[in-house]
Amino acid sequence: MQKRCVVCGRFFIPNPRVEQRQKTCQRDSCKKARKHLSQRAWCGKNPGYFRGRYPYVKQWRERRKASLGISVQSVIQDKEPLSKPLLRLILLIPGGKDRMIQDEIRLRRQSRCTFVADG
Repeated sequence: MQKRCVVCGRFFIPNPRVEQRQKTCQRDSCKKARKHLSQRAWCGKNPGYFRGRYPYVKQWRERRKASLGISVQSVIQDKEPLSKPLLRLILLIPGGKDRMIQDEIRLRRQSRCTFVADG
């Protein structure tokens, strides 16, 4: 069974798991356009959904943090991130090897005082 893509108009064979519901072909641009149209249609049907919601959500977050005993930073960061790093690491590079490093080195914490550079 072939269907016509609602975005580009090309015929395509739908995925067997979603045959009747699939509206677009497998191209990423068509999927993205369909998602955009769907979101606009939903927002058109529900115009006031997001208005005035933040104070309610902020209160809910505070209640949840208090009930679970979770620190503020571990759940959601409402404030701006720190301007200074909490930890400063110095990497020693053997002489003559400094030109070999071209990318940023990201460290992952292994234990309290051990870090690992992946990749």
